[in-house]
Amino acid sequence: MKDLLYSEDNSFFIDGLKISGVQSVNGSYDISSQDNVFLGYAGDSEFIQNAPASASFSFERTLMSSDEPITNLIGDTGFNGGVEYNGKVLNFTSGYLDSYSISFSIDSLPKSSTSISVYGEMGPHVSSSTPKPDQSQFIVPTSSGISLTCDGRATNRVTNFSFSITPERQPVYKIGSIFPCEISYLTPIKNTFSVNLDIDDYETRNVYDYIRTGIHKKDIEVVITDHCDQSKTITYDFKKFNLIAENFSVDNVNNTVVRLDYAMNSHSLPQITYT
Repeated sequence: MKDLLYSEDNSFFIDGLKISGVQSVNGSYDISSQDNVFLGYAGDSEFIQNAPASASFSFERTLMSSDEPITNLIGDTGFNGGVEYNGKVLNFTSGYLDSYSISFSIDSLPKSSTSISVYGEMGPHVSSSTPKPDQSQFIVPTSSGISLTCDGRATNRVTNFSFSITPERQPVYKIGSIFPCEISYLTPIKNTFSVNLDIDDYETRNVYDYIRTGIHKKDIEVVITDHCDQSKTITYDFKKFNLIAENFSVDNVNNTVVRLDYAMNSHSLPQITYT
């Protein structure tokens, strides 16, 4: 019986940088094909590739160090990477970040999720940078070290929040090439933010007021501070997010909760600052 592969036998890296705090990694590829059956054809039915092959990676991590190496890839930036496992590798080239999200709840560390589209080669013989340890700052955030500025925050208790961004890409192919000759970066960029509040005095909005007076826009700021070193912070500064939904709920065990959903489409990236 073969030996098991333990978590310490695996690692994920981007541009040679081993990413810390990774909880899971998924990689896949798909070859689009169709039957070659047509009227009058009596030969063997075989598959024919009818579109460029596609590949993707996704990974989830616990925020034990700065996400800066990942958030720096949100823009118009391609990169290489892969997975090491038991002395073997599954590498890729020309990866582009499709989505990034981070979430936080009381009594747990923040978690981020990232998905990547691969427009280059993918496999065990693909060359890549020599993996090296993550040099990002070590950070241990806790609920007491998070400051959040949004509707209702001053007098109501935030229990969890999440943020996501989804850059759009458009591969451009030319005849005679199996790889894209260009990856177009499309705008506007879609951003979402959601927050749950345990209510003390929060008052819900009148949805038709927005129809008469315009969309309700708010600036949102989230500051995450290291539990042991308050000089280490991560600041998310979101400008003019639109409130698009409210959800109010109450139950018989004294829970009264409101969920606020915001969205913004922008031609520029959100401001994320690491200090």
